[in-house]
Amino acid sequence: MDSWFVIDKKAGRPVATLLLGVVVWLGVTSLSWAQPGQTENELSWDRSIRPLVGRFCLRCHNDDQTRGDINLSSDENPLQIKASREKWTRALEALRDEAMPPDDAPLPSSEERDLLVRFLEETLERIDCDATTDPGRPVVRRLNRTEYDLTILDLTGLDLGLAKDFPPDPSGYGFDNIGDVLTLSPVQVEQYDSAARRIVDVLLLGSPDSEADDPAAQAAFLAIFAPALDDQGDWSLDEPRAAAREILFRFAERAFRRPIDDTYVDRLLMIYDRAREQQASFQAAVGYGLRAVLISPRFLMRVEQTQPDTTEPYLVDAHDLANRLSYFLWSRPPDRELLDRAADGSLLEIEVLRAQATRMLRDPRSEAFVESFFGQWLELRGLDTHRPDPTSFPEFTDQLREAMRGEALAVLREMVRDDRSIMTIIDADFTYVDQSLAALYELEGEFGETLQRVTLDDRRRGGLLTSAALLMIQSDPQRVNVPRRGNFIAGRVLGSPPPPPPPNVPSLEESAGNAGELTLRERLELHRSKPECMGCHAKIDPLGFALQNYDAIGRWRNEEASQPIDASGVLPDGREFSGPAEFKDLMLAEREAFARTMSENLLIYALGRGLQGPDQCVVDDMVNANLAADGKFSTLIEEIVVSLPFRFRRNPLD
Repeated sequence: MDSWFVIDKKAGRPVATLLLGVVVWLGVTSLSWAQPGQTENELSWDRSIRPLVGRFCLRCHNDDQTRGDINLSSDENPLQIKASREKWTRALEALRDEAMPPDDAPLPSSEERDLLVRFLEETLERIDCDATTDPGRPVVRRLNRTEYDLTILDLTGLDLGLAKDFPPDPSGYGFDNIGDVLTLSPVQVEQYDSAARRIVDVLLLGSPDSEADDPAAQAAFLAIFAPALDDQGDWSLDEPRAAAREILFRFAERAFRRPIDDTYVDRLLMIYDRAREQQASFQAAVGYGLRAVLISPRFLMRVEQTQPDTTEPYLVDAHDLANRLSYFLWSRPPDRELLDRAADGSLLEIEVLRAQATRMLRDPRSEAFVESFFGQWLELRGLDTHRPDPTSFPEFTDQLREAMRGEALAVLREMVRDDRSIMTIIDADFTYVDQSLAALYELEGEFGETLQRVTLDDRRRGGLLTSAALLMIQSDPQRVNVPRRGNFIAGRVLGSPPPPPPPNVPSLEESAGNAGELTLRERLELHRSKPECMGCHAKIDPLGFALQNYDAIGRWRNEEASQPIDASGVLPDGREFSGPAEFKDLMLAEREAFARTMSENLLIYALGRGLQGPDQCVVDDMVNANLAADGKFSTLIEEIVVSLPFRFRRNPLD
């Protein structure tokens, strides 16, 4: 049998990779990369595709020049392209939109572009999901600030908000719960120790011996010190050491979110004994043990059980699965029902897992998911720091800001808890307003100081795309920012963000020069006429112009610079629209693209890591289930929690 090899050009020698092994690994396919008998295949990598990539792509995306931070020259065969799925997917999207190559570079013919698109579509989409067994790289995650405060609240009943004094959590892939970036530094350990001291100090204010009158501390003390108290909340210390053991055991088990062994409790009891030897009171001695629990890595980190003797993927421990689920949907520890399902092992059953996910979505504690996931993915957290120019918008107030935030979260909350379609984000016939937001929206009726649900008969509002919150945070303080709004829609809705702009791109003002009183559309036309600007702006500007009737705080307007606003546009595929209602119709037609974008981000958030090749199978399942169920939000969550990477883990690879 002849051997066929992939050539490593950098080393100048063949790589000892038998092509027959490649064919067996991938399965029989219509693609041809140096296969005997396949040399006439028009999608052959060596015969057809590699020359096109070299001619039209590597000029700007090579080892020396990585425009858009993308280097395509490092991938020398389809296997490497499949392994580098994310960057080649971006290349595919740019080819489809004719955003690559740029107009100032040699351009492929329509037939050559079609070959490249078809090759990448087949290469990137060809994953044998039935044979996929890798759940991906395991991650260890520290509790982020939101999770820390909610975990302390569940554990003690004390709502102290201590995490606000911690350093901001770093983000990865757009989220602050990613394992690789949630490291634990010596400074943070000191802060956790200070926080633990504060928690115990407040807790002990509820002691019967304390003169402080703090109802929250008293309730927390009664709950934690119950083994040492009688029915009236007074001391009952016939066997103080046994009571201390029971207190520490119960506290540690809840803090570590899984059963613990006697050896660990014995070590905690040694701390209690030493304190008692030094004449500490009973509650103070127990408090030292509680502090030890609160600074333990088992509390601060989500460390999962391993099976070190196996090389195969294995089911996640039932208690670890309960933690994955609760921190995904609640940003806090499992409740009693979830722990019971973990204890009896039933949580490992697919239908029980689905049922628990549904229950948790409908629970008020899913508010943390709404605020954390959507707050980051849709950039709603930007409301905290965005400051509209007070001269341009004197009517903007902090009350209006909170109403904007409240509206967006209320719409998302209803979508999650009532299991509405994910397209609610694009368009809806309802919203939530108070009197300040109703005035901004020019809604008729009586409104109070609290948000109330209203039915809309005008599609200028409804959905988050035309909400004041998103419109404002995607604007500049003084004016609308069309490219930013367009970039947001391209990335968050269509899942196809343009690459970063090249260096030294002239600003909008520099491009316009002394153009006088031009509309924003006219100034952008001058800007995008620059060759280095044309490619990206042709893609994102029409998306932004669809929202041009909304000013920088989301208020409707009909004129700009004393001229009627033109909110029409043509998408790269030739579809036309005029105004936000027609634009919403076009976005509603992009159900599959939007479902895929949301699915990818949800999966990243759930797993606490970036997506890897086999994860595409999960995304496909999510999209298909969502489309089959008329867009119901719960379908995305259910497909995640029953998926291979959510239910299984493997040991780290050497």
